[in-house]
Amino acid sequence: MNQNTIPRERILRRILAVGTALLLLLFILFLRPSPEAQYPPVGYLNYEQIVQGLGDDSLAADELEPDRYAVNVPSVEHATVMASKEAESVYSDGRFAILTERPGYRGTGYVKVAGRNIESAFTLRWEVRATQHYDITICMAADRKVTNRLRINGMPVTDFTLQPNEQFVLVTFYGIFLEEGEVEISIDTVDGGLFVDYFEMTSESTVMDIDFDIADMPCDPDATAKTVAMYQYLHDHWNENLITGQYVSDARNRELALIYEMTGQLPLIRFSSLGDEDTLAQIEAAMDWHLYTGGFVGLMWHWNAPGSDTVYAEETDFSLMTVLYGVSVEQLAKASPQELQQMAADGKISGDCLQLMEDIDAMAAHLAKFANMDIPILWRPLHEAGGGWYWWGADGANAYLQLWLLLYNRMTKYHQLHNLIWLWNGQSASYMVPGDTYDIASVDVYLSPDMPYGSRYEQFISLARITEGKKMLGLSECSSLPDIEMLMLDRTIWSFFGLWYGDYIMKSDGTFSDSYYSSSDLYNLYNSDRTLSLNDFRLSMQ
Repeated sequence: MNQNTIPRERILRRILAVGTALLLLLFILFLRPSPEAQYPPVGYLNYEQIVQGLGDDSLAADELEPDRYAVNVPSVEHATVMASKEAESVYSDGRFAILTERPGYRGTGYVKVAGRNIESAFTLRWEVRATQHYDITICMAADRKVTNRLRINGMPVTDFTLQPNEQFVLVTFYGIFLEEGEVEISIDTVDGGLFVDYFEMTSESTVMDIDFDIADMPCDPDATAKTVAMYQYLHDHWNENLITGQYVSDARNRELALIYEMTGQLPLIRFSSLGDEDTLAQIEAAMDWHLYTGGFVGLMWHWNAPGSDTVYAEETDFSLMTVLYGVSVEQLAKASPQELQQMAADGKISGDCLQLMEDIDAMAAHLAKFANMDIPILWRPLHEAGGGWYWWGADGANAYLQLWLLLYNRMTKYHQLHNLIWLWNGQSASYMVPGDTYDIASVDVYLSPDMPYGSRYEQFISLARITEGKKMLGLSECSSLPDIEMLMLDRTIWSFFGLWYGDYIMKSDGTFSDSYYSSSDLYNLYNSDRTLSLNDFRLSMQ
């Protein structure tokens, strides 16, 4: 044998050693967990464990079915009630001075509720004859703008704001459920400065009057079969069951992992936002969620004003009204990118308008990834327009409407995206869009941590009236968990809720945040017999 010849076995051993070292290096560099991740992501392996039962803690449809908590709803009597109490007669013992200077009062006078930050500063007790919903009206006035709080039986119901007015005004709180017996109605002074004339209590019938007539199919006549199936699942459970949903802060899905750890369940809808720096990671994570679990994907668009890095109107000089002035939205929706560039070169549209269209086309390219994999999406663009704080709503309802029509037609007709269930979240009747361009109307409701979330009855009824009972209604963003028993009592069962991330569910260290609700509230809601989790959906698909 030649002394310079290396035996074949030694060569193989060297190749194996080098290969092993390279694999170890790759693992160290790329595959080890991120050091900043305090909770592991619900990633590929975890999804398989959860849905296929590969681990001790799994959500296999035939393996895990936690105890279901039945909703106990008191019987409602539906008696006709009309009653009133004069404020001066409630406190005729001298604890409040009876005043007569302000014109327009009823009875022998009115009282002033002064002082700041006094809980139950003004309290009356009322004997309620029937267990049902009531409208409570308070006749009040104020010399300055004041915000105070209504409290029923010691529990805060809502904050209300009065503008300065020489005359007394009526403020009505609708659909408050009261059980038979003595009820305590109180006003907490936050700002104080209230002049109270009288209280009225009347039986409320709106919860019995709404007659919903929801379309059987999505607004897009060319919707894909899977999109139709998701819409019909929502339709089948409308006003019967509440579908669970959770926003994630990033692609690591820490919020989902926390919910699973605490409840043994996962939400049916994984909500996330596109348009930020991690859009591509969120897209991949949303796809994985659907492909591995079959869960629903909900997406919103955090659309920075074209050419800027902010969504807020006060932080940009981008003007939607100016951009769309004198421009044919129909023509824009049909134009190719080359035609749009030529229109800009010819001065027919502005550079900002071209940027607007390029943004829409870029987002359409993202959504096309879902369409190519036949993944339907609950799609919520141009949210909270009626508030005016975002650029797409700040220039008024007409400009917003034109943008909505442009966006809808560009995505469905030009880009042929037929995997979208459209959520309108304008939050104002004046910002309403045509019924054939959206499927679900939704509202975002945030409350202070000490305020019970309840059913959000007033927002539900208001949205039902705006949409004339022809659309499903969703609670697209919320700061706390809806009260499933109150939803049943009020007959205001939203199609779904989407709990926002951050302190609304998780502290910065990754542990559960109890600022807005308790861990028991979370467990009970996810395991209620009137809510639908991912596991419920999977069981129904067997």
